[in-house]
Order: sequence, then structure tokens, then C-alpha cells
Amino acid sequence: MTADSWAYLARRVLQLIPLLFGLSVIMFTLIHIAPGDPALAMMSPNAANNPQYLEQTRKNMGLDKPLPVQYVKWAGNLLQGDFGTAYTFGRKPVFDLIGQRFWSTVELQAIALFLGIFIAVPVGIISATRQYSAIDNTVTVGSFIGLALPNFWLALLLQIWIAVRLGWLPVISTGQADAPFPERIKYFIMPVIVLALPNIAYFARFMRSSMLEVVNQDYVTVARSKGLDDRAVLYGHALRNALIPMVTVIGLQLPRILGGAVIIEQIFAWPGLGQLAYKAIGQRDYPVILGITMITGAAVMVVNILTDFIYVLVDPRVSLTSRA
Repeated sequence: MTADSWAYLARRVLQLIPLLFGLSVIMFTLIHIAPGDPALAMMSPNAANNPQYLEQTRKNMGLDKPLPVQYVKWAGNLLQGDFGTAYTFGRKPVFDLIGQRFWSTVELQAIALFLGIFIAVPVGIISATRQYSAIDNTVTVGSFIGLALPNFWLALLLQIWIAVRLGWLPVISTGQADAPFPERIKYFIMPVIVLALPNIAYFARFMRSSMLEVVNQDYVTVARSKGLDDRAVLYGHALRNALIPMVTVIGLQLPRILGGAVIIEQIFAWPGLGQLAYKAIGQRDYPVILGITMITGAAVMVVNILTDFIYVLVDPRVSLTSRA
């Protein structure tokens, strides 16, 4: 890397500081002013009717102090790597809770993402090279359907037909972590289908548009005029440049690997970060919600920086200075 590259990287890393600070302030404020009281959420109705007990519970949770004081204490612990202790979930440290579910979410989301790329790229290429043909029209209609289908509806539909009526696959994914490898595959099939389908539709449409833009460029016409084979022109000249915009599109999807799919993980009882976030929101567990939000937000910012570097590697015409 050149000196300019290191300088660019340093500037982008320094920019993360105010961005993370702003994210923490906004999320902390929104979560605490949202309706609901964590103390009431974890108490029985009889105990909630006791004002003294309710006040003591809020004091034990640190919710009796002014909001700025609560933020300073939470942010100070966060800077030391302490995400706090969950109000519920057995009063476990938030970092340990996230660590227990981290790889389950990464496995599921990574498989869905890479399966989407693996299918969508060749489909988009074929659709672009046969523009307005029956194949192209089928891909276009299928892409619109894939983007329009609500994923929670598709998940429930697959559960009813494939799992309940046909009995081919388990309805939920509870216990999949303890199953042997060949047995674990069946737990992934339905969640991966639901998560991969919109990826395939989105990437295929984008790949088609990018490929159509490239095949009409002058350098592709020149390559054909030299007598090169169509496959050599397509894969040797056009494809590489058509894949460049895909770097940004794929980069924007990578934070989903950490963020999880809240509704889908809840439907399939997948023990990941999405299900953890769903339960934490229902139980008003502020430390857990803030921990997942900060990790996901930081992942988005870091991935944006990495995407810029990868963009320069695949396209030497772009400089980090110009992208800055």
C-alpha cells in the first residue's frame, strides 16, 4: 500500500469515532424514550402494583438516574469492552450472550448470501446476453416476484407445506447445533431458501443491468471486431468490468451477516442474533438491544471502508483519493 492509501485509511478510521458516538447517542436515546419499562417487563403483575418494590427494582437496574448520567456510565463501560449485563436472560453479560449466538447467525446468513451470489451472477449474465428473450423475461418476472414476496409469509408457507404436511424437514431449528453435520443440513434448508431468494432476485437484476451497460461499450465492440470468440469477449473483457459495481452491492449486504434476520430467526426458532434481538425488544432489555445495535452499526461502517479498498483493487482506474 502507498502512503496515500495509508493516509486515506487513517482518515476513514478517524471518521468512525464521531459516527459511532452519534449512533450510540441516538440509539440510547430512542430506546430509553420508547414506550415500556424494563422493570415492569420483568416483574409479576402483583409485584408491579407495589410502588416501593418497583422503585427499588428501577434503582437496582440504574434506571432511576437522569438519562445523561445513564449514558455516560454505559458509554464508559462500552469503551472498556463491557457491554453491560442483561436485565433478563439469566443476568448474563451481554458480550457472552452475543458470543453464544454469533456463529449461528454468521453460518445462516453467510450461506444465504453466497448462495445468492453463486446463483444470481450466472443468471444475470445469461439474462443480459439474451436480452428480451424468453429466458430474460422469465428472469425479470422471477426477480420481481422474489423481491415482492414477504419473507415471513414465505417462511410460514414452507413450514406448513414442507415441514407439517409433507414432513420432509423439521419445522423449527431448535437443537440443530447439537446435531451431527449431515443431520444439521436439513435445519438450514428452509431458512436459507427464505433468506437467499431476495438476494438472488436483487443480485440477478443488478448483474443484468451492469452487464448490459458493459456489453455496449466501445472496447467490447473493438474486441469483437478483432475476431475474438464471443465467450472470450464476454468472460475475458466484459465480465470483469461488469462485476465491479457488484462489489459495492455485495459489500452493503455483508453487515446483514452480523445483524441477523430478526423475523426469520424467530419463525424458525434459529438461535442467532436476530432471535436474541427479538426477545430483547419484547422484554425491554436495553443492554442487549444496545449491544447488538452497536455491533451491527460498527460492522456497516467497517464494511464500507473495506469495500472502498476492494473496489480499488478490482478497478485500478479508481483511486482512493478520488473516492475520498
